[in-house]
Amino acid sequence: MAVMVGVSAAAWAVEKPFNPASDPAKDLQAAMQRAQAEHKNILMDVGGNWCEWCLVLEETLHGDAELNALLEKNYVVMHVNWSKENENKAFLKRYPEPVGFPTWYVLSATGKMLKAETNTSELEATHDIEQGYNKAALKRFLEKYAPKRASQPVA
Repeated sequence: MAVMVGVSAAAWAVEKPFNPASDPAKDLQAAMQRAQAEHKNILMDVGGNWCEWCLVLEETLHGDAELNALLEKNYVVMHVNWSKENENKAFLKRYPEPVGFPTWYVLSATGKMLKAETNTSELEATHDIEQGYNKAALKRFLEKYAPKRASQPVA
């Protein structure tokens, strides 16, 4: 029986989002098409199912109604696997090297890199897995790198 020390039962229950068999180049093309159609940016999340912080981040983003709404409104999320099974080196060589995992790259709908967050520890609450991520810091990040929308004219 596998045991994940330091991760809540809810985090363990999160569907494993990183697929070693996935083709990130094809995934990016699909994400770009969707982002263009929906007027969103792309949040490329690089990590692995082995990474406790990656799973806690996934749980935090989707388990908090406010963060999930920001994510759904502004981003197409794309997961890129990085594990001993597949490091996706050829795909990831075009981006700044991760300092740790998870690593986030925010891309425009056309694939232009807007932000490389190669050290997401700045978004953690206290650098203690039990404390997870800082909701306010995540919210600021998601708002800051959301696509800029034209103001609606007042009727």
